[in-house]
Amino acid sequence: MLKQIKNILIKVLYILILIYLMIFIPIFIKYRPLVIISGSMEPILKVGGILYYTEINNNEFKKGDILVYRTNKYIVSHRIKKINKNSFITKGDANPINDQKEVNYNQILGKGTNFSIPLLGYYGDFIYHHKYLLLLAMLLIIIDFINEFIKKKKEGSNNKKSC
Repeated sequence: MLKQIKNILIKVLYILILIYLMIFIPIFIKYRPLVIISGSMEPILKVGGILYYTEINNNEFKKGDILVYRTNKYIVSHRIKKINKNSFITKGDANPINDQKEVNYNQILGKGTNFSIPLLGYYGDFIYHHKYLLLLAMLLIIIDFINEFIKKKKEGSNNKKSC
């Protein structure tokens, strides 16, 4: 019974680590994850989801694109409503009016996708802020792997002796 519980726990750890790694795989194709923390872009981008964004040249943005940019306190993802010479006017889809401040080119991080992966942001954010749990899970899996390897090696040497 204890062995079954351990096996289930190890499988859950494998799955949780795999999910966390899958969140970050798009980085290899230049897409960065961003956890959505406000409802300003609902229903397209839901709170707790993960939005991906990529860097593009400032002259490649079009009206209607999701612009990801940095303010003094936050990273924001809002839709471009108007393109000026050196800035953008943006608005959250769920907001009734345009944002008060224009977004300057030096604030821009990239262009966001028009979709998000629901709820996965809560998990990704939790693990990101508690990395020791990820390391602990990996350590437990490595210990289990070594333990199983030693058991199989002992079983193999016991089988050779009985022959």
